[in-house]
Amino acid sequence: MSSLELFLVIGASLLFSLVLSEAFERLGEPGFLGEIVAGILLGPSVLMLISNTNQNNPFILIATIGGLLLFFDAGYQQISLDQLLAAFRPVLIIGLSGVIIPFVVGFAIGTGYGFGLESSLYLGLILSVTSVSIVVRTLLSLDKLDTQYGRWILGASAVDDVIGLLGISILPLFFVGGGASATVSALGLAALFFVALGVFYKFLLDPIANLLAKSKVDQADFIGILGLLFVFGYASDAVNLSYFIGALSVGLIVSTNKRLEGKSLQSNIYGIAYGVFIPLYFVAIGARMNLADLTLNSFIIVFAVLGLLSNFIAGYVGNLLAGGPREHSLIFGFALLPRSESGIAIVALGVSQEIVGNRIFVAYLVVFVISVLLTPSLLKRAVNRAEAKNGTQSGQSGQSS
Repeated sequence: MSSLELFLVIGASLLFSLVLSEAFERLGEPGFLGEIVAGILLGPSVLMLISNTNQNNPFILIATIGGLLLFFDAGYQQISLDQLLAAFRPVLIIGLSGVIIPFVVGFAIGTGYGFGLESSLYLGLILSVTSVSIVVRTLLSLDKLDTQYGRWILGASAVDDVIGLLGISILPLFFVGGGASATVSALGLAALFFVALGVFYKFLLDPIANLLAKSKVDQADFIGILGLLFVFGYASDAVNLSYFIGALSVGLIVSTNKRLEGKSLQSNIYGIAYGVFIPLYFVAIGARMNLADLTLNSFIIVFAVLGLLSNFIAGYVGNLLAGGPREHSLIFGFALLPRSESGIAIVALGVSQEIVGNRIFVAYLVVFVISVLLTPSLLKRAVNRAEAKNGTQSGQSGQSS
């Protein structure tokens, strides 16, 4: 793709997403669904303006910045680190539920259809990796991310993604090569990343903030924060965790410094994120949905129905086990539905490594398309239902008093 073609793709993506988002908003649906539909139209399914959705495509690389900024903003402006840490127990319970139940179901489906041990394990693991971006964007559009269920969902999604992605990265070591020593090395690198985060938070954040305060460079704070975001996003991806783990962590940590969470700085980040890069990120998600690859057979139907049902049950039951209000269980069920866009690349890699066959790739693509397109509307209705119920209960208690 030439530089001029890239300009055309970016321009068309922003204009298509603007028009379609406006249409969805007027229909009462989350506006960013229009960005996803714009990607479907511009991608291989229709216009083929975005014909290559591999990670080395310049447009996909630029769009990935939107993912980094989305999760950074969630940690930086929307969620308090102290509140997230205070919810560690329920977050862990829901996160483990979101891993164990889908994994068991995926493994059982693979075994039932005669897949080998490796493919069956892979099926279970790819069902346990959630598309947090869809849920975060939906809750942000409803101004409900900084709520109890919003914080629990974000934390639980991070937990099941860490476990799921580590499992996916470790699995080939047993079947392709490396064995126990490579597994220990992979786990050690992930642990080292979190240690580095702790060191940054405890010892480096305030000195860096003080240095930026003394800088004579215009927008030094903004440049410094973006630099940290990209470095930690790269680092988390390099140790086989999702880049969103690094972006979210940096956002949470930076927000604890009073000077670095100033309103003008927040405004700068918000403008560049939601004005350019985050819409491109969701256009790229839509472009990855090549509808021509979608086929149906008994395996794909069973995998789609049971896979999505297992994720819904994992969220619903996880909230109850964590002691959350029953009226929030529907929210958690729908929040754990969407499959990860990175999962497409993960399964494609599994096909290239001959760990899984192409029909597993097609099955995952079907689940991905259905879950991503349905979740925003379902989650919005579940949130509105729970909030209306809470409002009714509050009104009744006020009248009784």
